[in-house]
Amino acid sequence: MHAWCRGIEVGHLALGQGIAAEAMLDLPIDRLPCVPLPALIRLATASEGPELAAPWTITGPEVALALLGPAMPVLEDLRLDHGMLRGTGIERRNGLLRPVLHAVINGTLARAVQVEAPVPLAEGGCAFRFALALEATDLTGNGLRIALHMPGLEAPLARFAWAPALPGQDGMAALEARLLRLEQAGETALATLQASFDRRFEQQQDRIDAFIDAAASLLLDRLTSPEGSAAALRALIATATSPEPVLSDAPALGAQAVLTARDAGFDLGWHGAEEDAGGGFRWMTLQGLLRNPAPLRPVAGVLLEIAHLYGAPAPLIEAGFDAKPCLVAVEPQATHHYRLRITPPGGAAPCRLLRLQALAGGSPAEDGVSGDARVLSIAVTRVVFDYAD
Repeated sequence: MHAWCRGIEVGHLALGQGIAAEAMLDLPIDRLPCVPLPALIRLATASEGPELAAPWTITGPEVALALLGPAMPVLEDLRLDHGMLRGTGIERRNGLLRPVLHAVINGTLARAVQVEAPVPLAEGGCAFRFALALEATDLTGNGLRIALHMPGLEAPLARFAWAPALPGQDGMAALEARLLRLEQAGETALATLQASFDRRFEQQQDRIDAFIDAAASLLLDRLTSPEGSAAALRALIATATSPEPVLSDAPALGAQAVLTARDAGFDLGWHGAEEDAGGGFRWMTLQGLLRNPAPLRPVAGVLLEIAHLYGAPAPLIEAGFDAKPCLVAVEPQATHHYRLRITPPGGAAPCRLLRLQALAGGSPAEDGVSGDARVLSIAVTRVVFDYAD
């Protein structure tokens, strides 16, 4: 006798000869797949065979805890990437796990870990990605030590350590930050020089055009009226020696950074880039992270352009610069198109990660709308970071 859940075998029991009617049998459950709830466990001899008893309904993740005991996921592929500790969790028995992780940094500081929604494994169980945002103060002279914990388990699931290996490496983080600032300053200076060259080229072209017009007028005046040739010559000289105009309203160079749908700045919580008649976009799950291309510059605001929604007639979003909550203003555009304007309440502030939390969303497969099993909330086409410096 076998137990099946959505076509995946989750337990079996070898039956002897001469089973009496109404006999009580204990069938152990070895694992549960990652499936939408509620789900049914069928008792049958084959996946598509007749049922030997009425199916049993799993109503929530707490049932998996009663059947399988505490989950012990394995955390793999730990690595540092763009100031974040990333990794993958594998839980081969409990596919209904809703993982909650926290980290203890350098043995004293506790911090929450961002965890994506689990995805199913073919043989049952689930896998999930996670990321821990690190601060510059986390790196001490002795390096960095991180222990990843799950509530209910005394021992940590994984440990990560980074220590200096060469003399003088204590100031490496400060040196890297300084090099980043110098690189950004060099890019800004290059953009300023290019813009100045373009303006001067346009001014020179305008002067050449004005000189040609004045010369043509002078020639025409000489042909038609000898008395007007002196006035035409004076007008030509005045045009050629006019002072350079002062551009008081010159555009702010490098004042914005734009992320398109295929940009690597879309971090955890985003599905892959897609295309439709309106262009590229990315669907967000219920939570999403966006990396600021220039995290050391003060950000005056962020503009999100939204092309599609799921689960709500208008965007219901909470946002924050790193751990600092921000103000969110919704601006309707065309049909089902919106703009979100996100601003820090106390004025411009540096931002490494823009955190987004959707208050509405869902899965089209669970809602019976389509076969898409992904969790969706908003589809973003473009993100614009406005800098204050």
